[in-house]
Amino acid sequence: MAFGLDPMSFQRFPSDRNPAQTVPGRTDSEARRFTRRVILATVALNLFIAAVVAATISAGREQQQNQAAALAASLASVLRANLGGIIGKIDLTLLAVADEIARQEKEGGIDPVQMEALLRRHDARLPEALGLRVVDETGIIRYAVAGIKVPQASVADHPHFIRLRNNDALGLAISKPLFGRAAKVWMITLSRRLSHPDGSFAGIVNVALPIDRLTEAFAAVDVRGKGAIALWDDGPAIIARYPEHGDPGAVFRSPPTPSATLSQIIETRTETATYMARSGSDRVQRVHGIHRIGSLPLWVIVGLAEEDYLADWKQQSQIMAAATLLFILASAAMAGLFLRDWRHRHAAAQALETAHAQTEEARHRLELILGSAGDGICGVDPDGRITFINPAARRMLGWGENEGIGLNLHDEVHHHRADGSEFPAVACPVWQTLHDGNVRHVPRDVHWRRDGTPLPVEFTSAPIIQNGQITGAVTLFRDIARRIRAETDAARNLAVTTALGGILRHSLEDRPLDGILRDSLVEILSLPWLNLEEKGAIFLAEPGGVTLRLAAEHNMSPAIIDACTVVKVGHCLCGIAAERRQTIFASHVDERHQTRVEDMREHGHYCVPIMNGPDLLGVLNTYVGHGHEWAKEEERFLKMVADTLAGIIRRKQIEQTLRDSEELSKTLLNATIDGAMLVDPGGRILAANEAMAARFARTPDQMVGTGFLDWLPPHLVEARRSQLDQVLAGRMPLRTHDERDGAVFDNRIYPVGDAEGGISRIAVFSRDITLQRNAQKTVEKALADLARSNAELEQFAYVASHDLREPLRAITGHLQLLQRLLKDKLDDYAGESLHFAVDGARRMDALIRDLLDYSRIGHADREMEDLDLGKVIADVLANLSAAISESGATVTIRTAMPHAHGNRMELVRLFQNLIGNALKYRAPDRIPVVDLSATRAAGTWDIAIRDNGIGIEPEYFERIFMIFQRLHGREQYEGTGIGLAVCRKIADRHGGAIRVASAPGEGSTFTISLPAVEG
Repeated sequence: MAFGLDPMSFQRFPSDRNPAQTVPGRTDSEARRFTRRVILATVALNLFIAAVVAATISAGREQQQNQAAALAASLASVLRANLGGIIGKIDLTLLAVADEIARQEKEGGIDPVQMEALLRRHDARLPEALGLRVVDETGIIRYAVAGIKVPQASVADHPHFIRLRNNDALGLAISKPLFGRAAKVWMITLSRRLSHPDGSFAGIVNVALPIDRLTEAFAAVDVRGKGAIALWDDGPAIIARYPEHGDPGAVFRSPPTPSATLSQIIETRTETATYMARSGSDRVQRVHGIHRIGSLPLWVIVGLAEEDYLADWKQQSQIMAAATLLFILASAAMAGLFLRDWRHRHAAAQALETAHAQTEEARHRLELILGSAGDGICGVDPDGRITFINPAARRMLGWGENEGIGLNLHDEVHHHRADGSEFPAVACPVWQTLHDGNVRHVPRDVHWRRDGTPLPVEFTSAPIIQNGQITGAVTLFRDIARRIRAETDAARNLAVTTALGGILRHSLEDRPLDGILRDSLVEILSLPWLNLEEKGAIFLAEPGGVTLRLAAEHNMSPAIIDACTVVKVGHCLCGIAAERRQTIFASHVDERHQTRVEDMREHGHYCVPIMNGPDLLGVLNTYVGHGHEWAKEEERFLKMVADTLAGIIRRKQIEQTLRDSEELSKTLLNATIDGAMLVDPGGRILAANEAMAARFARTPDQMVGTGFLDWLPPHLVEARRSQLDQVLAGRMPLRTHDERDGAVFDNRIYPVGDAEGGISRIAVFSRDITLQRNAQKTVEKALADLARSNAELEQFAYVASHDLREPLRAITGHLQLLQRLLKDKLDDYAGESLHFAVDGARRMDALIRDLLDYSRIGHADREMEDLDLGKVIADVLANLSAAISESGATVTIRTAMPHAHGNRMELVRLFQNLIGNALKYRAPDRIPVVDLSATRAAGTWDIAIRDNGIGIEPEYFERIFMIFQRLHGREQYEGTGIGLAVCRKIADRHGGAIRVASAPGEGSTFTISLPAVEG
């Protein structure tokens, strides 16, 4: 289709016609008709060109404006997700701190050290904020991170403080911009209410967010020359703006008046909108995209200046308008010349050729204008065949320089839809425009390049109408791939933020960790853009770091669950990821899949370790399809999820440890019979056990929070107050005794220091020692009576042994005298009787002497000292040398002898009795052999004396250590039956013990256990 007039299409007068033969009226009529045709053709041509150019300019303006509105909306959506994520993270932190404060208050009061540490940990996760602060009910900052705590500075006059104090259901409160008293910058504060256990106002916890941090985030978004980004609240009032147009710090002390459209959007709480308005701050006309940040009373607005986004359009429009004007002028001039000279045949033909050349030149200029356009422009005839196409369209479609003219536009570029299904020509918007003459705009569609790849486009189809007939159509299309990518990225970022927010929301629920991990896994695997199978698991590292335990799974088969309940570190993909502390990717089942089950289909994995610094907490395991290619974005997101899960797991583990510790402390506190409680310096009870509460006929919960002095009788209050003051002033424990109403209490008061060196609490322990005191008095009386009785008994034993032995010696002496005098005068019976009498008196004397020695063992006047048992045994062997020689015995000391603390004389007697017994009770058929050895036990030395004598029956092991107990007749072995009783008493006296092991006919082993000493 040609744009211009073909000179050969006009009918000319014959050159051989005789002018004289021409009828003047007819000639004038033909001239007028010819003149009208030329004028109408010129006007029609100019109107057509003007219409095409106007339509192109109008469509370009509309497209530029629509694109700017879409871009503003997309940028506002991205900023909303960014700011929403920041504010959401801050709000979660505020809720966590508020919960911790509520928990500590419920359990007895806020621990300043723990609170400061908690604030530091949470503040480290908020780099965009100035710091966490805890403000009490009077408005004073009580706890805060370093650098933002102003002594005695009150925020009670701040509107957000007043709103939270007066409304316990307000939730997150966001302040107007204010100038920080400590940080010296403009900021807004995000606050949450704190409540006492009874629901009363306890203060607020807040975070200061500098406004310049918001403007820094705004500055990262390119809004061109005169574009602007602003954050408004529901005042409506502006909070921050970029670029800065108010006072320093992007703050408006005199806020601009919002436009009527903006006011209506904020008043109706509209979530998202686009609108055109002139800014109230700088009077610049802009297209605005506005998004509300979640359910908060905040709206982020991105405005793109009309002057910026229409700049290229204006330049192109001016060029096209100038070219069109030139064409109109040229065509008008050509028509004037043609009409002036048409009667002169040759001159008219030459003028017509000149006009035709000018028309071609104008058409060429128009083609140049169309060729310089950045959008694709294509014209078609009524059958849909291409009549003209600009270079931009050829480049976008992948066509050659001269390709396209005469081809069917629909068959070449619009034959299939985006999903691959066929696109009938009758449904094509271009075809419909050719048939009904309506302009159609398609905001999103796909054209197909020459190589078969899709081209996402936005296009407009407008009809070409001549003489009331549709003679073709013009299609203007634009590549929107970048816009789609921006929208996709924004949607992906929103999905990621939403998923991570869902995980964090689950973590705040008071339920088991496994359930939280299971719901978090579902949040991850349900993301539509993440190219994973909806199947996975989370493993937790067990104590010792050797195995992993399956803690949560989603859509895994029972066989896999059974096989992977416990996984060794280093085994299979999850174990390898845990061992190497790095992400393991597998695109298919390979040799690293050491765990196999029946009917296991082909698949792959991302296995991401969950780390807390250098410590392994677990492994996140997700499934991918067979042959899946590794994607950096997928791994980066899964690592981000693993880091989020690490914080949740660590916090839950700490909470469980704290609960276990608290339960153990409570159990131990209530396990003691002593009364125990913890009070603050003012005497308020922070904790009490059941024993203490029972003294006042109360429960521990009834006593916590009350004043300790209020439970005491009035006459004891001052004394107890003085004792508490003494402990606070001296910083030393205090022990007192309290006797009242017949009861005796042993009280111990201990100061409890804090991290700052002060005394923050006082621990009180009180034991009822009434029964103990009474028992002690009874024992003291019994011991006194026993000491007196022992003294009398000792005196009696001494007197008895002395007085009894004196007449006994007299009897023995006279009997022996008679025996010598009557030796040859007595018959056998009398001589034997006299012998028995002398022997009985002698044995009676030995028995009395042994009894006296037994009673004197452990006497107080016998000195105890550190002794070398080797030297003690050497003295014993010297004393027994005659008996050893007589029996031919062999006595061997197998090991070095240790040191012992004791009385030398008594230990000599102990070993002399035992070694002497080994010689006495020897077997008649073998030479006595005695071995001594020493071995170290736990805190004692065991000295064993082993012999090869006659042995002892097991049933007599205890009897032989009783006084006056004998196993043999005097005709076999001499003795009084008191020697082993003396040995046991000496061993007991030295804090030890004695035992025997023996078998009849095989000898005996006596073992003495004595406390070990160094030396």
